[in-house]
Amino acid sequence: MVTAIKMPQVGQDIEFARILEWNVTEGDEVKEGSILATVESDKASFEVIAPEAGFVLQLLFNEGDEAAVFKPIAYIGQKGETIPDKKDKIETFTEEVLKKEKNITIIENTGVRKSLISSPSARRIAKERNLELSEIIGSGPNGRIIKKDVEAYLELAKSEKKVTPVAKKIAEDTGLTFNSIDGSGYGGRIMKKDVISSIIPLKSTILKEIPGDQVVLFNKARKRIAERLSFSKLSIPHYYIFSEVDITSVLNWRRTTNSKLGIKISITDIIIKSTAEALKRFPELNSWVDDEKTLLKPEINIGIAVSTLNGLLVAVIPDTDRLNLIEINKQSRKNAEDARQGIIHITNPGTFTISNLGMYGISSFLPIINPPECAILSVGAVEKKVVPKEKEIVIIDSLTLGLACDHRAVDGAKAAEFLNFLKGIIENFSS
Repeated sequence: MVTAIKMPQVGQDIEFARILEWNVTEGDEVKEGSILATVESDKASFEVIAPEAGFVLQLLFNEGDEAAVFKPIAYIGQKGETIPDKKDKIETFTEEVLKKEKNITIIENTGVRKSLISSPSARRIAKERNLELSEIIGSGPNGRIIKKDVEAYLELAKSEKKVTPVAKKIAEDTGLTFNSIDGSGYGGRIMKKDVISSIIPLKSTILKEIPGDQVVLFNKARKRIAERLSFSKLSIPHYYIFSEVDITSVLNWRRTTNSKLGIKISITDIIIKSTAEALKRFPELNSWVDDEKTLLKPEINIGIAVSTLNGLLVAVIPDTDRLNLIEINKQSRKNAEDARQGIIHITNPGTFTISNLGMYGISSFLPIINPPECAILSVGAVEKKVVPKEKEIVIIDSLTLGLACDHRAVDGAKAAEFLNFLKGIIENFSS
């Protein structure tokens, strides 16, 4: 079977990426997991991986060319196979992965939407009519958007007030009226992006320069970060809970272990390992969220926020729960080094994020959820604290964990149970 290799999307807001280097040529044999190319977005460079073994049948772009995300950039298959004229009949890597994820649990009506699956005819009509498929609810298998869904959406746009349900909800929550909003959808329909753009217009005219001001323009990476985080705060109902953790015992254990093994296990490594264990117990927090449903992810891929010269990046540790502490330590260090060099590995998208500002002396902070994930953990600095213990007053080493959750998917009680369970793992950590 011929497989289309699509340009991956390193972030929800990335639309195009440039091919920096091909690692293969047409006719080459590749193994599953082989690096086919290195590509670059506005924010970072990352690798395109072969989803299966085969031969490179065709490369569709030259080095230096830009390609739209989710569009084919190459084809692989077996020798002698030809590329069909109708490319919609080719099984693509992205669609193949979605079809094989049968162990994903879908919870209806809790505020989440999974990755869009649509038929060729639906995509064609949507493109012709300038429609956003993300605004259309699919009635096909697994939420697939089919032709009749697009046609029904067009009829609805003619008969009802031209505002999508998502856009209407955001406007109601923020007290915005539609009088001054121009819709970009079919027939002038007001979309979610139109409302968000009206709430926070990202234009330089907002700020008036006065003599003496030093103007620092956003680069592309900073613009992406601003747009993504603004979207998160506007569209996700965040709430926060905190817990102080006694890490006196785990610090003593870490000190002994590092000395014995000659390694440098960090507090962050221990928190990553502990969080992976907690997520196995509370799968609701290891999920993706959208406007209509929650996807409970079968794999646990914890991302670590890394500060780089190009802005904030999230480096993901694939299958975190399957790694031991030393493996997590090695992978975390490698990911951080690669991220600072602008390299991101995206074979496994993140399912939960940890942000640690403790090294800067910050006691606690309110992190912003990394969509489509439903939660993020903040880690504060280690501090000495005086606390009562039985009939004594003792000094302990303590740090504060903060948990931000998406209220559409995770209720406060469940978040509290998770954080208390995580606290227990860390305080009794021994391996």
